[in-house]
Amino acid sequence: MSSGRVTIKDIAAEAGVSVSLVSFVMNNNVGANGRVYRVNEDTARKIREVAARLDYHPNSAARSLRSGKTRMIGVILSDISNNFFAEMARCIEDAASQYGYVVFFGSSDEDPAKFDSIVRTIMLRGVDGLIVVPCEKSVRTIKMIAESGVPFVLLDRDVEGVEANTVLLNNRKAGHMATSRLLAEGCRKVMMVSYAMRLSNIIDREAGYRDAMAEYGYADNAIVHNIRFRNIPAQMEKVMADALERGVDGIVFATNTLTIQGVKCMREKMPGMFRKIKIVAFDESEAFSLSDCKISYIRQPVELFGSESVRILLDNITNGTKQIVNTTLSPQFVEIN
Repeated sequence: MSSGRVTIKDIAAEAGVSVSLVSFVMNNNVGANGRVYRVNEDTARKIREVAARLDYHPNSAARSLRSGKTRMIGVILSDISNNFFAEMARCIEDAASQYGYVVFFGSSDEDPAKFDSIVRTIMLRGVDGLIVVPCEKSVRTIKMIAESGVPFVLLDRDVEGVEANTVLLNNRKAGHMATSRLLAEGCRKVMMVSYAMRLSNIIDREAGYRDAMAEYGYADNAIVHNIRFRNIPAQMEKVMADALERGVDGIVFATNTLTIQGVKCMREKMPGMFRKIKIVAFDESEAFSLSDCKISYIRQPVELFGSESVRILLDNITNGTKQIVNTTLSPQFVEIN
């Protein structure tokens, strides 16, 4: 064995296999042509065990020069402190790590200037691809990514006028599902509390809400309150006061953040209303278990959001796939008794 730094030649000699096979396994089964292949699991395990025993550390800089890949991807979410996006980040990181990729994260906070800055900063690191949740007024930045040639996937939200890979929920179906459940349970004055943002997921959820209200013959009762992303509590108090005045008997909250703020407002300011009203949220929250009223919710398949976005992106990166892939995931209604 050579002295000093352990090389793949040392591992090959110790494991009794070829240098090319060791290189193949240590690069997570990525061949010279960039394609991902399967290796006999016993052989791969033996090579990795030898590498660990010899304390092998790959020369990442040299590997990047040879392959033209940094094995890094950038992920820009809306707000990583939000339970939905935090779980999504975890799923993306787990999926990417299976292929030997490191993930850089950023939160846009729904600010297009911050979104643009984070995207450009991460791209300067030489990432192999991007997974991004677009914010409002971010179309120029998304077009810049497309023109750069860097593979990317739009997650959770689509952007009009840009042809791109997408992994989205069927949000119109989700909005319809949430609203129709309340109407089927006898609610007649169902309000939707949403964001005052022109985002595809929000627009589609509102459309689904209106579809259901019309189907049940209550189109004239449709009430949508659009709340700005900043200073939600103060706005929510006015919205809940309006709901009380109108005699609203059911509320669909378009996001889990809005649900938590709405429930908190009702508990503190309008406890009588809180005990009578029926609520459907988007995504589960631990805060719901502390509630005195039933809060059913629409479950989004977060694991699939993560795994599908990584799969599509890495197929673009490793195989040079140019075909656009648009994946639509189905929502699930979870009833809490």
